[in-house]
Amino acid sequence: MLERALCSGHRGRWMRFVTCAALAAIVARPRALAAQQPTAPKPAIPRTHTVKRGDTLWDLAKLYLGDAFLWPAIYRLNTDQIEDPHWIYPGEVLKLPSDSGKIVASATLPPPTADTARVTPPTAVVAKIDTASVQPVVVSTPTIVAVAPDSLADTTASMPQSNAAPTRPAIRLGEYVASPWVDRAGGPRGSGYIIQSADLPGIPRMELDNLSLYTPIFVSPPNGAEPVEHDRFLAYRLGPLVEGMGQIVIPTAIIEVTKAPGPGEATTARVIKMFDEVKTGQRLVRYDTTAATVFGTATAVENGLQAKVRWIYSEPVQPSIQSYIVLDMSHRDGVNPGDQIELYQPRRGPTDGRPLALPEVSIAHAQVLRVTDYGATAIVTAQDQPKIEEGTAARIAAKMP
Repeated sequence: MLERALCSGHRGRWMRFVTCAALAAIVARPRALAAQQPTAPKPAIPRTHTVKRGDTLWDLAKLYLGDAFLWPAIYRLNTDQIEDPHWIYPGEVLKLPSDSGKIVASATLPPPTADTARVTPPTAVVAKIDTASVQPVVVSTPTIVAVAPDSLADTTASMPQSNAAPTRPAIRLGEYVASPWVDRAGGPRGSGYIIQSADLPGIPRMELDNLSLYTPIFVSPPNGAEPVEHDRFLAYRLGPLVEGMGQIVIPTAIIEVTKAPGPGEATTARVIKMFDEVKTGQRLVRYDTTAATVFGTATAVENGLQAKVRWIYSEPVQPSIQSYIVLDMSHRDGVNPGDQIELYQPRRGPTDGRPLALPEVSIAHAQVLRVTDYGATAIVTAQDQPKIEEGTAARIAAKMP
């Protein structure tokens, strides 16, 4: 009996040992199998991205690199195409960083001062690719979408030269070139026009009038122009005729001459920048950016010139920051590019149903870009209230020197 009990006890302990070992093996097996199974590879970053309307470097960095602050890595790879990181254009094919380079980004905050401690956010970004061949850069965060104009590169030669740090123009050339303006009824006189596409498609196309980026075209230059290679023209379409002001002229593209014409021939050119739809028959004027080379800082003024918003670009979309607006003020009123505009709702006095007056409400601020004898065009730079519409009150808040 004792021997049987001992044997039974040993058997029990043995069975418990075998059972525990089996359970441990069962639990461990899935882990081992999981460890042996290859993990799903991380999707590789594509080599390129074709820009479409609405793209920004900020959004592309967030999509492909997982961090919007890494957008300078894309910018540096494409400096042959991107002149200004604020502006990228539909149809451009941008190279993307590979998976091999570790990308590091950090935001920098400038030391606060008495003037900026309360209102200045961190706007500079330092980004670098962790390779020996690439150095970190400091650039401003991009804010504009793909439909965009030329960069500040064209104004470099006209900027003041000195031993001091270079002075940046008060107006962004890209915003200036793409901005509509007010002209005489019918638009500029003596303009040229786009004749047709220079492409010879093997298969006939239905929409030959629509042109795209880099499309070769034949043009008739403006009166008096003797085009040579690399000369540029501004294509435009006519907007509405604003009563009491003039004709709205809307830029659509920058056209560059690729071949000087022979006697009695059309000029061969191509579309190099697009702001809007480009079609055959659209008119051309000389590409002139001298009015955009404005330097200095606007000084606040009291009781500035009063005006009203008469037209808004891209209606019926709700106007917001970087929308173009046209105001009924002109050169005759002493308005100049770079002047600052405040949009506001005037003070409203008491009424029968409201015994107290309602104070003035600031709506938005804008910068004047173009001024003609017929009106002024401004771009919205800051906004407190959403209500920007035709008839909104405006006034000069700061004047350029």
